[in-house]
Amino acid sequence: MIVTEKSIEPGSFRWIGQRVAALSTLDVPIGARDADAILRHCGGKAYRIGRISPNNAFVIDRDPLRLLYVRPGYTGYRRAAGKVFTAPRRKVDYDHALGRQSALALGFGFVLLIRLTPLANRSHGSFEKAAPLAGPNMDPLCFADRRIVDKWLGRPPHRMNRDPAQLAPFQPGIREQFGLTLKQAGVWGFAMGVEDGPLSPGVLQPL
Repeated sequence: MIVTEKSIEPGSFRWIGQRVAALSTLDVPIGARDADAILRHCGGKAYRIGRISPNNAFVIDRDPLRLLYVRPGYTGYRRAAGKVFTAPRRKVDYDHALGRQSALALGFGFVLLIRLTPLANRSHGSFEKAAPLAGPNMDPLCFADRRIVDKWLGRPPHRMNRDPAQLAPFQPGIREQFGLTLKQAGVWGFAMGVEDGPLSPGVLQPL
């Protein structure tokens, strides 16, 4: 018998993609004014990470997501990530989905932390800037634009134009939903820790 249906191995990107298939890029804020704004948007429950102050980092748990948010200026974000993410087999960086300088310039108190390949992470560094604002930023949340989705998926900066001087800076008011293939959805989910499994007892404490 010839089997034409593609097998999806547990733990693969396509497997993870099935877990997040009902979600979109607009379900996950990359920056927020405060924790309450994230909770109102995402639902779920908020948790403290061990002895780390929730003013520096906290987790939103909403199955299948376990989202780690950190203060842009918090220097211990890698330590927080080490407690929340399971160590993967491949080498990864832990980085802010929205660049720290952009988040600070826009007045956001927390930024989503994701894991991605070192090459993809570092290739986006020179592109991470905030747009000049005519007035104060009033958005309580912000979401990924095309370049940030590319970073999230481990791809190089905007493949249509790699010149930082020509690429439009991040705009906090963007509300564009980006379609993902099953495998891309899995990479997107992996970057947030989907399918990492349970954490050690006591790592997360309800807020």
